[in-house]
Amino acid sequence: MLDRERIVSQLNTDRYERGLILGDRVSSTNTQVKDMAEHGAAEGCTIIADTQTGGRGRRGRVFHSPEGGLYLSTLLRPAADTDPGLITCCAAVAAARAVESLCALSVDIKWVNDLYVHGRKVAGILAEGVLTPAGGLTAVVLGVGVNVTNTLPAELADIATSLRAEGAAVEREDLAAAFLNEWERAYATLPTGDFMTEYRRRNLVPGRQVTVVQGERTYPATALAITDRGHLLVRSADGAERELVSGEVTLRL
Repeated sequence: MLDRERIVSQLNTDRYERGLILGDRVSSTNTQVKDMAEHGAAEGCTIIADTQTGGRGRRGRVFHSPEGGLYLSTLLRPAADTDPGLITCCAAVAAARAVESLCALSVDIKWVNDLYVHGRKVAGILAEGVLTPAGGLTAVVLGVGVNVTNTLPAELADIATSLRAEGAAVEREDLAAAFLNEWERAYATLPTGDFMTEYRRRNLVPGRQVTVVQGERTYPATALAITDRGHLLVRSADGAERELVSGEVTLRL
């Protein structure tokens, strides 16, 4: 079980201390925080779990969540016109900074929400909007999953890694506190978008040949750039340029 006091003692603000909940085995930290948001929980409400039985990533994919990883979700109450996609970009920068502050590792970002070390995925971000009955944004649940000391399935060995496998010895409590501190700093720049310069610098995708997956459609393309809104510009084989708001891109690293 995680040590709550060790996390709280390292936080730069009491925002998270008041609403910090530690769990042993939960279905999904994002699902639990979303439920709390719908019942009026305040911004900063945060759940951290030892394991998830129903962890998920973007597009409903399963997020492997065994013991030894860091699984954290926090509640945001941003302005109604906030783009959840930019929150994902901002959180990726904060998570990369947190890992680098504790580990002698260089962290890259793969558009739009994955962190990579030495060409393999080490963490994922999932920001989910909570909507009013009329479709307005009332909250955002920000989820972060980091492979810390957990052992990964053999079928993921070529595409995923953990901090321990990369030679970094770090405690999950210290990483949780580091992320929340870095998130506070990055979140303050959300209205200005200043974090996007770093997001672009860390990103692996622009300039590479990728495969774009949008629903049932799959096509090869060249990734050109990332816009100020966090969208990906690509050029397909027929020369047409498209701006991807969502979807997936795969590439061989």
